[in-house]
Amino acid sequence: MKRIIYALLAVGLLMVGAGCTGEESQHRLTKAERDSLRRIDSAALKIGVLPVEACLPIVVAEQLRLYDTLGITVHLRRYYALSECRIAVEKALVEGAVLDTVLIGILNKNTPVAYAATAVSLEWKLLTAKKARVTRLDQLVDKMIAADSHGITYALATQVLDTLRRKKQQAFVIQVEDLRVREQMLVTGNVDAAFLPEPFASRAEKSGAKVLKLASPSKGESKAVCHIAYRTEAMKDASRRHQQQMFEKAVGIAADSIRRYGKEKYMNMMQW
Repeated sequence: MKRIIYALLAVGLLMVGAGCTGEESQHRLTKAERDSLRRIDSAALKIGVLPVEACLPIVVAEQLRLYDTLGITVHLRRYYALSECRIAVEKALVEGAVLDTVLIGILNKNTPVAYAATAVSLEWKLLTAKKARVTRLDQLVDKMIAADSHGITYALATQVLDTLRRKKQQAFVIQVEDLRVREQMLVTGNVDAAFLPEPFASRAEKSGAKVLKLASPSKGESKAVCHIAYRTEAMKDASRRHQQQMFEKAVGIAADSIRRYGKEKYMNMMQW
């Protein structure tokens, strides 16, 4: 129990540190300027994305100005957790966002809020910390696994727990939403294992973490599929539907470019 408390304290400290980094600039704008920016943002198609490989075509399309070329304005909302994307859709802060099938189901539990459109390939790796010296799933007994509080990684972590419970053993799931914090906790050994996507997983591996399990649609894990999900209410508008169509066309062009030139050429665009 003490280890869990220490881990939760580490989460808080790391999140405070993450929120305080980076340069902050404030600009004084007139009311007319603020109103103009609000109108532009309101008319734009706002999409929630994460700094993960699955979102690379969306970001590349922005950097290559493909949205402008196709005559639409797209504003990307950059988040660090799938839960942030879910909240953004739920609170109508965006018209769409990258979400996994589990979170889409949670959104639509009572009222249809979002519908899944284009599927994106998002793989999750269960990695173990260098300090943990774990090489098999059954060695996760009494270990701490970092995952989301909801969504696919929580579901995957629960599967691991169920496997251990059948042998009358247990592990603990630590809820760490922010991918940056989750990676850092794994690398520093504040948790024994964590579910991470690319490029977070590869960075952790370079620091000594070991891959214990891969969960992806190609491996038969249907829940691991992610989608660009749109708010049902927003897409009732014809202009929004046109934006959606052009947005997905631009993303498709960007994906073709990535396949042609290789993702390494574009991965530096995923840092924010």
